[in-house]
Amino acid sequence: MKVMGKAVVAAAAVGLAAGSVIGAGAANAEENLYGAIAFSGEQWYYGTSVDAFSREDAIDEALFWCGFDGASDCIVLVDWSDGCGALVYTDGAVGTGAGFNSSAALFAAHTSLARFHPPAFLANVGSADKSDTQISEVVCTANAS
Repeated sequence: MKVMGKAVVAAAAVGLAAGSVIGAGAANAEENLYGAIAFSGEQWYYGTSVDAFSREDAIDEALFWCGFDGASDCIVLVDWSDGCGALVYTDGAVGTGAGFNSSAALFAAHTSLARFHPPAFLANVGSADKSDTQISEVVCTANAS
């Protein structure tokens, strides 16, 4: 999947990968389910995985779908268990986050994006129209809260 047609600053993708939220917390389930979002900084493609039975499977699937159309620089920006993951973007940066539900994942993603695009934080305080951010994807495991 393609986020948009602009090149991302490599430092932004690397910085987001280092600051990604890992492990969203346990939901009420007997078996953990995992998800991941991978991103290509050169082509702005991304891939997602949800409801995998292991963290490794979720990561592998997200990397596969990110590179499906030819991206060769995909990296996992966020992975989680028993919850949701989100990808948000502006013209020059992306943010990812994870949480126990879609709202928490979006809050984390906008907070992550605000490190590179400060107006993105406005989306967390009720001013999404002024934040200049877009939601690309929110995915949740079947056992998310």
